[in-house]
Amino acid sequence: MKRAVTAGTVRAISGAFALCFIWLIEHITVNGGYYGYKEVRLLLCTALALGAMAGLWRLAGRYEAALARRSGAVTALFLAGMGLLQMTMGLRLRYKPLFDIDAVYGAAVQWAETGSFASYYEYYGYFFNNFGALRFMYGVFRLAGALGVRDWYLAATGANCALSLLTMFATGQAARKLLGVRGQMAAYGLFAMSPPFYFIAPAFYTDALSMPFPVLIYWLCLLARERPRRRSRLVLYALAAVAASVGAQIKATVVIALIAVVIDGALTWSWRRTAALGAIAAAVLLLGQAGLERDIYRHLDRAQAEEMRTPLLHWVMMGLSGSGMYDPADYDLTRSFQDPEERDAALRAEIGDRLRALGPGGLVRLLTVKGDICFGDGTYGLSDCLGGEPLGETGLRELLLSGGRYNELYRHVCTGVLLALYVLMSAAGLRDALLPRGEMLRALVPRLALLGLLAFLLCWEARWRYFSNFVPMIFLAALQGMGTFLKNARQNGYNEA
Repeated sequence: MKRAVTAGTVRAISGAFALCFIWLIEHITVNGGYYGYKEVRLLLCTALALGAMAGLWRLAGRYEAALARRSGAVTALFLAGMGLLQMTMGLRLRYKPLFDIDAVYGAAVQWAETGSFASYYEYYGYFFNNFGALRFMYGVFRLAGALGVRDWYLAATGANCALSLLTMFATGQAARKLLGVRGQMAAYGLFAMSPPFYFIAPAFYTDALSMPFPVLIYWLCLLARERPRRRSRLVLYALAAVAASVGAQIKATVVIALIAVVIDGALTWSWRRTAALGAIAAAVLLLGQAGLERDIYRHLDRAQAEEMRTPLLHWVMMGLSGSGMYDPADYDLTRSFQDPEERDAALRAEIGDRLRALGPGGLVRLLTVKGDICFGDGTYGLSDCLGGEPLGETGLRELLLSGGRYNELYRHVCTGVLLALYVLMSAAGLRDALLPRGEMLRALVPRLALLGLLAFLLCWEARWRYFSNFVPMIFLAALQGMGTFLKNARQNGYNEA
């Protein structure tokens, strides 16, 4: 049975979405926000980016018919050009990974070369959450070795480049479903306007490695909506579930995209079809998690690893101190207990103490700072990954790494592009919250996914790169804004009320 979304539901979701991101825009820009941006410079970059996006949308509309006839060739050329650029930059930025990036890359190299990652067993005892990324990278190296490639950095960069190109392709296809060929080409333009996508290939850590999966889930479910035959829908649901499982093993926030799709289906389509998607996805996710647990305990002692494993409560607790960012003292507290039940009880008590100490006003101020940190860096936090010991040309590091000679200008340009996207998607959400039912855009998944991510990150440890695997959803939400305000967009009608 097909369900029609109510105008009130669309208004509530769209209004909450718009208000949240207007709140973020204000705190990122006023007085430089957490990152200390220079207001005039940042607003100028934002204005220029908005102008460029308006020109991009109009250009895509002017040549839409010609682009539609050659969309396959344009897509192939765009992806080939971006792939070549990413690999060129990746090889120039060759570096020795450190810290968590080394725990994924270095452990995968050791596993491929020796059959185990024994030097990293203690790390994965504490941080099981990164084992999915390690297993993925190990699979890449096994394939590379079978093909005779022993340059592991090249293999990792190439794999991450391929994932980035998959991200661009899936985003373009989803945009085409929502806004036609014009939307698809404008999506490619947004990737070209975002400098971090030139340098993302060598940032082979969980954020970049998981980036294709949220938008891939959405695109596959958009395809399933069009299929009249039950069997073809179930196949697409199964593929979306596999994408969710693989992505969630690399970074758990991928599941938020799946939840957004399920909520949208329950609101706007069919309970029966939504239940089928949910059941298939739940089964695949549970099987994937069981396989991950089985594999790690082939290497680690189960009892010891379960005692060491950092509980989810730890990151919630850490998100309630100072600015909500990494605090080594919190790790000392968490690891001071040997009994997991005693530890978890102590963490729950500490969380309660911190909430009471903050009070309502302090909590609002903390959440504001955390929102600014988590969504205010247009460089997507790539310097976290690229800051290892340089093994190649170092000039680009002056641009990309914090403290580099040109990094301040680079950060302002990148964040100006990001804020322009926020402006477009917030304005579209606000419009849908206020206008009559018949005029509203109804593609709710990007908004639901971004609201879910924001809610999660406000409860978690704050970090500038944690939002980056949902950047394609930001692009889709911003493209709705382009279609709303720059006219002539083909509005999506899959859930017409």
